[in-house]
Order: sequence, then C-alpha cells, then structure tokens
Amino acid sequence: MPWSSESVPRALLPVLIHEMNNGTQLLVGFRSLLDIPGGEALFGQKASELAAGSSRLEDLGFALAVISTASGADMLMARRERRGLAILWDLAVRTLERSGEHRVRVQGEPPELAPSALTGWEVPWSAAAVLLYASEEAGVEEWRWRWEGGTLTGRSERPVNLDPAVLGELAERVPGSRITHDGEALVWDLAAGWVAGA
Repeated sequence: MPWSSESVPRALLPVLIHEMNNGTQLLVGFRSLLDIPGGEALFGQKASELAAGSSRLEDLGFALAVISTASGADMLMARRERRGLAILWDLAVRTLERSGEHRVRVQGEPPELAPSALTGWEVPWSAAAVLLYASEEAGVEEWRWRWEGGTLTGRSERPVNLDPAVLGELAERVPGSRITHDGEALVWDLAAGWVAGA
C-alpha cells in the first residue's frame, strides 16, 4: 500500500489503543483495591504507580487528539503540550519495535515545543510520520536517529530511496522546516520558532 497521511493513524492506532487498554486495566485494578479489607492502605502505597499510570494515559490522550486533529476532527482544540514531540515520537518508536521488523536506536531527546508551534499537532504528527515513513517505506530494518536541539538526523543501515514528493509533503506540514535526504542520511531541521528556547 503506498504511503500517505493515512499511514500514520493506521500504524499508530493499534499500539495507542492497546496501551490505553492497559492503562484502563491498571486504573480498574487500583479501584478494586478500595473494595478489599486494608485496601486503602495498599492504595496509598501504590500512589506513585497510580500517578505514573495517570500521566501515561494523559500522554496517550494527547497522542489520540493529535492523530484525530490531523485526520480532520479537531480534538486538540486549544490544548498545547510542550512534550508533544516526545510523546508522538515515543509512540512511533514503540509502534515500529512492536512490529518486530524494525530496530530504532535513538540518541538525545526531542526538543520541547514552543507554545506558538502552529496549532499544536503538526510538529508531533510530522515527527511520527518521518520516522514511520523512513522505516516502513524504505524497508530498512534499522535506523540510528539523533536529536540535537531542533534537528533530527537519521542514518540507515544502507542507502535507501525515499520519495522526494512524500518528504516534501511532510516538510510542508511544518512551515519553515526542511527535510533533506542523501543516500543513507535523512535530516529534518525544524524552524526555530517551533522549538522552545530556540
């Protein structure tokens, strides 16, 4: 199936739904603690796990809102998330690794987003799309990625042919940014205005 913008939700949603189900089961488990004798004490002891699970569900909710908004249903509305780039990048990494066909090695952390980063979804969605497209379309088992500020550099295990039209479409989603590809290397330079502190 040729790559398109619909490839992003098609790849991410199964993993997103699976992780949301896991998070919901965790919350149900915490709720059931309150129904057993001594459960309140156990519940209190597990407070840090509850906080981590709640935070994870919040991140997954943001990811779902980004995917939905990119598909035309504005669920993101006025919500902005400084860690939005990291949330979608991590989801895309887990999606590829779960397939068992790809190994993703990453150095560095995605930058935080500026509050004025477009309408909130474009940069995180594009990060996931770049990773998914480069990995799946090129049929490359392993990419090594490095984040340095607002620049993402990927190196594949061998030279790959990526469609310049698709790369151009991905770059257009984030105005002022640039994607370049040369054999084994793919570089995405984000416009400074979309990165916090740039």
